[in-house]
Amino acid sequence: MESRADITQKSVRLTRQVAKSLDQAIQLDRALKIGWGRDGDERPKKGETGVLTHLPAKLKMRLLGELGDLVGSANQGALLQIEGKTGDLAAAYQSDGKTIFEKGTGARVALGMSGGTVIVRDDVGADAGESMTGGLLVIRGMVGDRIGSGMIDGTIVALSNADNDAGSGMIGGKIVVDGRVRSVGKGAQSRSIEAEELVELNDILEPHGFKLTMDATVLEADSDEHVGAEPPEISSSGRFDGLRLCPQGASLSPSSVVDLSSQIIMPGVSSGSNLRNIWIPHIQKGPSKAGSALEGQPCIVDSSPRENDYLRIHEENYLTLREQLSQSGGAVIDISSFPNLNEAAIHAMSTIAIGFLPEDSPVLLMDDVDRVEKLLRMTSELGLAGAIVNVCTIGSAPAISALPTVGMARSKQKAQMSVFLKTDWTPSPSEALMTIAAGLNGIVSEPFIGDESQPTGVKKIATELDVKLSSMEDHARGWMQAMGVTSISLLQRQHLRATTHEAAVLSGLRLDGIRQPLPMWSRR
Repeated sequence: MESRADITQKSVRLTRQVAKSLDQAIQLDRALKIGWGRDGDERPKKGETGVLTHLPAKLKMRLLGELGDLVGSANQGALLQIEGKTGDLAAAYQSDGKTIFEKGTGARVALGMSGGTVIVRDDVGADAGESMTGGLLVIRGMVGDRIGSGMIDGTIVALSNADNDAGSGMIGGKIVVDGRVRSVGKGAQSRSIEAEELVELNDILEPHGFKLTMDATVLEADSDEHVGAEPPEISSSGRFDGLRLCPQGASLSPSSVVDLSSQIIMPGVSSGSNLRNIWIPHIQKGPSKAGSALEGQPCIVDSSPRENDYLRIHEENYLTLREQLSQSGGAVIDISSFPNLNEAAIHAMSTIAIGFLPEDSPVLLMDDVDRVEKLLRMTSELGLAGAIVNVCTIGSAPAISALPTVGMARSKQKAQMSVFLKTDWTPSPSEALMTIAAGLNGIVSEPFIGDESQPTGVKKIATELDVKLSSMEDHARGWMQAMGVTSISLLQRQHLRATTHEAAVLSGLRLDGIRQPLPMWSRR
């Protein structure tokens, strides 16, 4: 059985191979054929995941093979025909174009689709058309549970039977089933198709070779049944109050050079992304030019990255990944921003990021601390550069408790990786150093949380961010000189102390004045 690493390599090779041929195929108006030899002999692909995504308008493509998840996602106007089975999330987030699956797909086909047409000529799994906002999804084969779940707009046509809870949680759009509906989900209601409606739908379906009958059932949102849910607040409680940094040797002279730099590197690669600072700012848009502190430090950005910035991959910018990642220095896949990604889908998302980025650029995963063990295990299994652990949780757990939680999860992984803590406050220099001493590689946060007047405009943001980064550097070096440490690589747990009993219990650190850990941390 192929390992995830092997599948990733094949998928990335295919992605880069396609990228080289896109412009020429569009200019020549010639279909790209993948899975056949030059003489037309079949050479089907097998197992590739996260491929043929973000295809541009006017492109024509055919592929033969049995593929994994997220295949054909984010189609932006291409004609894509896949003559083989695919996994989950096929044609997810399509905005335009036409995608045809000659065989079946897994679950959640056309998730978040906003435009164009998706046709599946065989069976589909559960949640087909989930959260659709537009476009047309046609399914000729059998349909799994919850077709059109959470649907907002658009049209789904199923020319066969649909399983349980059809239309569950839908708030708009239309689902037409020309077959038996086993049960209608909460938030949806069914009715018979109307004659005028049948004519209108068949006019739409005729160019695709399909036709509905008067036996079809129409499912629509039931405005009288409320099925909405208000998500809980996700935050942390407190900062790192109750902890302090302490020296383990003589102080350094004020003229001593202190090294704050580090690297984020993909496994098996000799060089990667250089970090000048122990704090990585997270901002909405890539910054403009400013001073050396900002020029030399990558940021995590949601759009318009510089060549050393990390693009945060989230649901809202998924459509633009091909262009934006090609200009980035790395990527952070924000797992929690996508609805219910399973491990196979995260694998597919990782191959997309690796395939679109410049070669050897680091890719990291990000999720909250409640899922840290799975997060770090997947980082290791997928061969990624590292992870970012968000301290925010449902119910606002104490931020200080994230330090031992992440430390214990990391100790279970043999692979080398960079692990950062993301906070919902802008850290002080001592707090940034505390994360290093606790065994992490630094801290991530938005830069202006709590500021009385937050800067607006790209230039103003860059100028003030440069000042903050420079201040972080100067104060962090001062702390390290006072502690007698010349490099962040030398910071250890022995440089941390708890100043209160509660902080010692939460962090597992030694309490000031007591030589041994508290009993609950030393008990076997």
